[in-house]
Amino acid sequence: MTATANRLFAVVKCCLALGAMLLSAACGAPRHLPKGAVGNIGRYNYSPSIIESEGTRRFWWCSEGNNPGDSSRQSDAIYYQSIHLNTPKNDGTRLVLEETAGAWDSAFTCNPKVIAGKFRNPLGNGKTYTYAMYYVGTASPDGLDNSIGVAFSNDGISWTKFPHPVIPSTSRRGYGVGQPVLHNDDHKSALWMYYEDTFPTAHHVAAVSSDGVHFKVQGTITTNGLNPDNPEPGWGDMAYDPNKGEWYAVFNRPGRPISSTGGVQERGNYGVELYKISEHALLSGGSGWQHLATIDTNATGFEANFIAAFVRDPYGNLNLTPHNKIQMYVSISYPAPKWEATPKEAAESADTSNWILFPTEWSTSSEAKLSLNRYFNGTVHEVTTGWVSPDSAFQLERALGHLYGNWVQGTVPLYSCKAERTDYFVSLDSACEGQRILGTAGYAYPQPVFGLHLLPLYRCSTGRDKFASHDPKCEGQETDLLLGYILP
Repeated sequence: MTATANRLFAVVKCCLALGAMLLSAACGAPRHLPKGAVGNIGRYNYSPSIIESEGTRRFWWCSEGNNPGDSSRQSDAIYYQSIHLNTPKNDGTRLVLEETAGAWDSAFTCNPKVIAGKFRNPLGNGKTYTYAMYYVGTASPDGLDNSIGVAFSNDGISWTKFPHPVIPSTSRRGYGVGQPVLHNDDHKSALWMYYEDTFPTAHHVAAVSSDGVHFKVQGTITTNGLNPDNPEPGWGDMAYDPNKGEWYAVFNRPGRPISSTGGVQERGNYGVELYKISEHALLSGGSGWQHLATIDTNATGFEANFIAAFVRDPYGNLNLTPHNKIQMYVSISYPAPKWEATPKEAAESADTSNWILFPTEWSTSSEAKLSLNRYFNGTVHEVTTGWVSPDSAFQLERALGHLYGNWVQGTVPLYSCKAERTDYFVSLDSACEGQRILGTAGYAYPQPVFGLHLLPLYRCSTGRDKFASHDPKCEGQETDLLLGYILP
């Protein structure tokens, strides 16, 4: 990995070193959570909300619980855990919010976002509350017609629900609304909520409230600058940097098509992208989103990487000053599939029972270039800027040069792909030519650029596998195509 990748995935690499020792047998489920991860083992865990304050990190997330209207049925519920950062102490996981039988959220209760403030009498009982949890719920057993509701608490554990949705569903036949993000402007009850609305097409809405219950829509969040190969991205979270007046967001990459996963409908997305934008451009789109990093299978080895969330202060802010880095938890499938897994086996490793919350971070000082390396295990090659499976026996054969980690004027993306069990390859096609996509390798120039010393990069084939080379004759093998020009 490059210095950039090492910084971006420092926590990931540390945890994977431990995780490699904890893989179970054929079923693929982990025996233990890897270091730093959060979740209920053997159940799905995703869509977290994380608050850090006074040395304690508090988590609320969606996992599996008994439906109170039907104890024989497992459905979405919201769990809680706190971790004391300076000691090994944590209080374990506990269920803190579930469905209400006969109510608007009787089937599913999920996607929590917790915000601190001073909420005076929101439930009409004369009480003032310290925390509000905005969550997604529905009475539809097929998971459609979702609305956003709110519950209030003084300890973050015992919650009392407001009886009606605060953002009603916009589509009874579609998903509706979801993935709320909150920011508290005055540390009292002046809130901004940003949420997804899937009707008529997927978009993100901004709304404002003075009491935490009644919201008024202010506009739609711009898509200017988002990756054009992902036209309707969902997101996991957004947070504000008050020191620079910038918003950060993590958007999901698409899911893999069933044609590339051995006929298995894979659960979760294969990656997330980190962006930032000026506060003044969030709704107007004047300057657009700036891409900062991609966290996907190419980078982590995990089959699913989706619905990430920032570690924030109680009011929805990021504090980048002490360490100049952003900390996140990504919903991932653990463990990673074995390197020679079939497309079907890899897809099955993303089963919901393997979803956990996994820590990673991004540094504001990260370099903008990624090392493109060629590996060989005596049988086949892998050319990548990211993850190399420890069970593959791959050894570095050649450092080919560098790709940009983010889009630069005049560049095009290169994608990391895999066909069948062992045929890794790099492609210009975002659909990986019908094969399984691992993620974005980086960005290269499609032709030479005056004033830059660039190296040509060809895709080559041995008949058994593919590799990359600067040699137009592919070192005596077959030349597939010119991929572009890369930095030395």
